[in-house]
Amino acid sequence: MLSYVVKRFASVIPVFAAVSFVSFGLISLFPGDFYSPSMIGAALSGLDPHEVHEALRVMSGIDKPFIVQWWIWISGVVTKGDFGFSFRTNGSVARYIFHPDSGLYWTLLIVGTSMLLAWLFAIPLGILTAIRHNRWADWLVTSFTYMGISIPGYVLGWIFLWFIFRFVDPMVWKSWLWGLCNYAYRDQPLTWAKALNHTYHLLPAWLIVGAPMFAAVTRHLKMSFLDTLKAQYLTTARSKGLTEWRILFKHALRNALNPLVSMLGLMLPTLLAGSIIATTVLGLPTFGRVFLDAIETQDQHVLTAALLFYGAFLIVGNLIADLLLALLDPRIRYS
Repeated sequence: MLSYVVKRFASVIPVFAAVSFVSFGLISLFPGDFYSPSMIGAALSGLDPHEVHEALRVMSGIDKPFIVQWWIWISGVVTKGDFGFSFRTNGSVARYIFHPDSGLYWTLLIVGTSMLLAWLFAIPLGILTAIRHNRWADWLVTSFTYMGISIPGYVLGWIFLWFIFRFVDPMVWKSWLWGLCNYAYRDQPLTWAKALNHTYHLLPAWLIVGAPMFAAVTRHLKMSFLDTLKAQYLTTARSKGLTEWRILFKHALRNALNPLVSMLGLMLPTLLAGSIIATTVLGLPTFGRVFLDAIETQDQHVLTAALLFYGAFLIVGNLIADLLLALLDPRIRYS
């Protein structure tokens, strides 16, 4: 097991390098750069816009070839933990991203709790639909999972806001008014009342981010569980006199979960995309706003660091899924 873990951790290093290289390359393909709008101001001031633009590029170091820029940036990340400087704030990207106001911690909280809630609800409902296959419980849960798969996240967000506006609080008529808590709790210390208000305001985010994963886990667990119930070793377990609950939850569930654990890493992009959608629809001050602002302004180093963060999230998620799968199925460690 230890050798398998070491190999998996070692395989992550080149993947990180490849993600940083591709992220930097994609950003370099964008037309223009952060200083392109300055050409308009230079022209209105009577200056040569091309000379001003080139001078700004030389000053910031983005006039160099792409491969040189990437090597300077990744060297700083590896040796100093320096992600460069933000063109927009003219400060450190690391300080900007990891500052509490960046919303990174709220993003991790929303994504993590959405995934936890999706699995907590999906596993028992997936088992229920498999045990009660083609009965009313199966049809009811399947209907909800189809809606979770087919309805886009931003539509769910607007439906939630319409419901709040129509039946709860007519003051909430703009998405940015929703936020993370009521105005009365702004700049107040954390109390149980404020924590409950945060929970209330995170409900639509959990719905937008977690609904696709909940639907996917429920559907896949149902099909995997149905296949597992036909296995001969369960017939043998019944012939030995084991109780049905022990057969289902100790033997069948463990094997039915294997395909889902391997899919965990593949589901993470859905969570990240949902968090960005929730940021846009609900006006939440999460890391998605930093990402979108960096795209709009072409803040190169911030955007590269954000893409690397999202890539790292996916890589670590896949690594955790592989380790969990090896823990559930000992055959994988020795393959």
